[in-house]
Amino acid sequence: MQKSLTSVSKLIKFILSLLLSGLGLFYAFNKVDISQLWFYLKTANIFYIVLAISLIIFSIAIRAERWQLLLEPFEKISFRTLFSSTMIGYFGNAVMPFRFGELLRAYSISSIRNIDVSAAFGTILLERLLDMLGLVFTMFIFSWFYPFEYGGRNAMILIGFSSILLFSFIVWMGSKQSDFFLNLKKLSLLKATSIQRLLTIINKIVDGITSIKDTKHIGQIIIHTIFMWVVYFFVTYSVILATNISIDWVGVGVILISTSLALAIPAAPGGIGTYHAAAIYILTSYFFIDRVESQAFAVILHAVGFFPLMLIGFMFFIKSSLHFKDVSKQVIKK
Repeated sequence: MQKSLTSVSKLIKFILSLLLSGLGLFYAFNKVDISQLWFYLKTANIFYIVLAISLIIFSIAIRAERWQLLLEPFEKISFRTLFSSTMIGYFGNAVMPFRFGELLRAYSISSIRNIDVSAAFGTILLERLLDMLGLVFTMFIFSWFYPFEYGGRNAMILIGFSSILLFSFIVWMGSKQSDFFLNLKKLSLLKATSIQRLLTIINKIVDGITSIKDTKHIGQIIIHTIFMWVVYFFVTYSVILATNISIDWVGVGVILISTSLALAIPAAPGGIGTYHAAAIYILTSYFFIDRVESQAFAVILHAVGFFPLMLIGFMFFIKSSLHFKDVSKQVIKK
């Protein structure tokens, strides 16, 4: 019964994500002149597109190195191994719903190194929180230079406050974790084997999320996070130059913030639709850029961050001999 309810829940979420992506695509491309769009796409500057692709791959290298620092309390793992697993994760996110790539990434590293898949997944959740804190910092910087609407400014304050509050809770949880889970396991109502196994998995995930309390590289982790957002800024700026759109550096930052927030919306794999809609809305409504030019920019910017990582991740995935079906089996066993 529980499995059937879970399957129905996943199906509903999947349908809703497709619906959101469909609405995003409709907004972005319901008014499109194919011939004009093709003209802007084929006349885009190849040099800047290649530069953007190079920068996005470089950002994965930064991410893999930061992950190396987060995993160090568990085990020292080579950069090459973590870069491969990170790319595999991006491939999984590109082809599977529900950000399945994050779980695939955790399983990838646990299958070749002596680290529990749940703990590895916990460090990936910590990574995403660090990404959100980096986005909050980016929003704070650009809010000084761009007059965001009252509602937009309130949304940024809410995101910032929530992220900082969550991060503080994680640090606190790290100090209380052992006693908390030990007391839970002693409760007579939680003696069932399945519940004990679930508590063990949750405990290991929390180990990963709170691993930052045991690292000696807080400063490096912060620098990596900031540097990664700087690279994302130049990826966006490179595509602006490729499409010859006239926007200053502040506008580039606003587009980066908007498209990054769009990726957080539960949509189809790769943020298809919602990502395009966000980019086109900002360009046309805030900077009064022609709609076709905006559509070309959105297509190229999304393609730069989607196809190269998917293809490279696919090559690492094939080389690793991993299988999607093994991931769920491994999680159940754990």
